Amino acid sequence: MRPGTRGRPRCPLAASWYVALPSADLTDRPRPVRLFDRQLVAWRDHRDRPVLAPRECPHMGASLADGKVIDGQLRCPFHHWRFDGSGACVDIPGVQRIPRAAHLRPYPTIERHGYVWAWYGSAEPLFPLPELPALAAGRGHYSYFRLADTTGATVRRIMENTYDPDHLVALHGLDVAGPLGLRLLTDAGDTPDHGPPIAAEAYLGAELTWPRYAGKLGAVTRLLGTNARQFVLRVDGWPSGQRISYFADGVLQYRLLLAATPIAPNLTVQHITVAVRRTGRLWRDVMHHLVNRMEITFASNQDLPIFDTIEPGDQHGIYLERDRGVLRFRKHYQDWVNRVTDDA
Repeated sequence: MRPGTRGRPRCPLAASWYVALPSADLTDRPRPVRLFDRQLVAWRDHRDRPVLAPRECPHMGASLADGKVIDGQLRCPFHHWRFDGSGACVDIPGVQRIPRAAHLRPYPTIERHGYVWAWYGSAEPLFPLPELPALAAGRGHYSYFRLADTTGATVRRIMENTYDPDHLVALHGLDVAGPLGLRLLTDAGDTPDHGPPIAAEAYLGAELTWPRYAGKLGAVTRLLGTNARQFVLRVDGWPSGQRISYFADGVLQYRLLLAATPIAPNLTVQHITVAVRRTGRLWRDVMHHLVNRMEITFASNQDLPIFDTIEPGDQHGIYLERDRGVLRFRKHYQDWVNRVTDDA
């Protein structure tokens, strides 16, 4: 691959928005980033906006991650060529006429929800990055926590897991007094409480329902006051991310953002950010925060080892009618894999 260019990674990724890195990791120095099976560099321009571009200097291939940021411009450590936020080379010491080819090709980026996001798959984004206002509502309304776990899974494997209610019983031991329900959502207006609607062509959602907890789980949740007659997990998402709300008897418990960083084939960071609803009663809020954090962390820790053992692709083709959610998501995801056009 030529210096300064981008290409399709060896794993099939949908054209979509992905987490490049947490915002807190990008300071006043260049940051090496491995993303999309590419060696990239990130820095902040003169307006403090994130820039993400190929790491190799187009001059002689030096690592720009070893350079310096000066007035928002990234200076190469080798010959001190300087690049601005658009990727253009704006200064070469001792040279008045800068070669036209002296430029980088930055990825479209946006900073939101405490992350720097990068668009993959085309020169310009095909839909805007969805918002989740609960993550910006402040601690007067929610308490927050984040998880970040590296797994040997693809982005699709992580995202399709939400559409698989059976694994909640089989893997996570969800002992309930009745069957689980799955309803697929195809209208972005079905989840107005999540925030502005996701672009219709990128949207796919689901609603999972189950009755009260039973057995040992039921005894524990009754003791904690967290059991209910009906639970609802409502999901709306785009190919590489999801906004999720969890309700008990119609009362919101938390909102969750699920996103991913595709580092390389079968190497992905799963990002989870959770906003737990506050009630204004201190001890109840503390307990709910701790219980939800424990449950989400425990469930994630159960999923990750399974992800690591599943081979990518669709070679395992024995499906049941109840797998329709996973199969519908796979079709949706593949539609966006097919929209990848930037192979330069």
